[in-house]
Amino acid sequence: MRKRAILLAVFLFFATACSKHNEHENFPTENESKTDGEIIYTVSPAPEPVEADPVKTILENMTIDEKIGQLFILSMRNLDATNVALEINENIENAVKTYKPGGVILFAENIKTISQTTKLIDELQKLSEIPLFVAVDEEGGTVSRITKSSAMHATVFPGNSEIGKTGNPDIARQVASAIAREIASLGFNMNFAPVADVNTNPDNPVIGPRAYGNDPEEVSSMVAAAVNGIQGRSVSAVLKHFPGHGDTGTDTHYGTAVVSHTRERLFSTELLPFIAGIREGADGIMTAHILTPNIPGENVPATLKAEILTKILRNELGFEGLIITDALNMKAITSHYTADEAAVKAFLAGADILLMPEDPELAFSGIKKAYADGLITLDRLNESVERILKVKYKRGLFSEQNREDPEEVLGCNEHTELAERVRNFGN
Repeated sequence: MRKRAILLAVFLFFATACSKHNEHENFPTENESKTDGEIIYTVSPAPEPVEADPVKTILENMTIDEKIGQLFILSMRNLDATNVALEINENIENAVKTYKPGGVILFAENIKTISQTTKLIDELQKLSEIPLFVAVDEEGGTVSRITKSSAMHATVFPGNSEIGKTGNPDIARQVASAIAREIASLGFNMNFAPVADVNTNPDNPVIGPRAYGNDPEEVSSMVAAAVNGIQGRSVSAVLKHFPGHGDTGTDTHYGTAVVSHTRERLFSTELLPFIAGIREGADGIMTAHILTPNIPGENVPATLKAEILTKILRNELGFEGLIITDALNMKAITSHYTADEAAVKAFLAGADILLMPEDPELAFSGIKKAYADGLITLDRLNESVERILKVKYKRGLFSEQNREDPEEVLGCNEHTELAERVRNFGN
């Protein structure tokens, strides 16, 4: 497999460097000089070994198709539209080998039993030449994928609004850590959480109790703590939905949502939890498909808007992690753009990862054509792929994973007691 060949090359490079360093230590360089007929030997210091950057080494060995593949996180429906995937089949195997995606996302329909889920994830990883992000939306509360099947016996945690009512960021950290521990034991390494939206609109149909609350300072504290809890379990935390979905009256799964706030309002309210999460070192931030007409630039969803992703998030807030689109198969996108148009526009706006395009083949070919036409440069492509590989390397995806036994972790006493303490707060 190419992945093994790449990794072997990286490790051989390090081994060779170490060997040369030891050689210099055991057999120092000798310079000879003569004084009155005598030969005097002086020892020169050994040169410092030059260590290769393993991420750059991998990047240099990748083809353009492999680099483009890394930009995509695909759903199991993307990989096989004809079946509800519970195990690897020929369609999935062919799709993984064709697209070479950077990651996959599982939903409740793909998660039925512990053994089935771990086997599915492990076999997906074996199919991929570069380790996959295996993502899930596991926020707790109403958005929980691993608790839908009773056979998983996973802990049912309260939603963020209940955690927010405790006023205790350490509770947010503990719950986020426990959730990350449970999903990590199954093989997941990325959680699309925490929700960093400030729920300022009581009629919001999509955020509501998923948010920690309506006070930006309090939400910020909770978000930072949750990031700490998730990533303390070597799972990537992904804040959502930038630049803030809390004051919308429409669900972007089904239509267009508008946030008419000025730049000053965003920086004083909606962006504060994202800033807190960035300072805590969040690996990723997910974009929102909301229109922001009072922010200069083209009046397109924030996911496709460079003024939001590059100017504000990347440059002004200094975010160096992964910018991940919300699902590109949502109506706010598909009602106005084809899969290739959306993929190219989001990438050019500043996104690193394109989540769940409506048509993966068209989206992939769109990026490839944009690269061939010079619209996407090699430097820009390498920039995103390097970010992706760095996070994978940081989270240990290139190393052997020593996972806990999910049978023992999911629904353990420690976690169920924590969930009950949150539910009983104030009673």
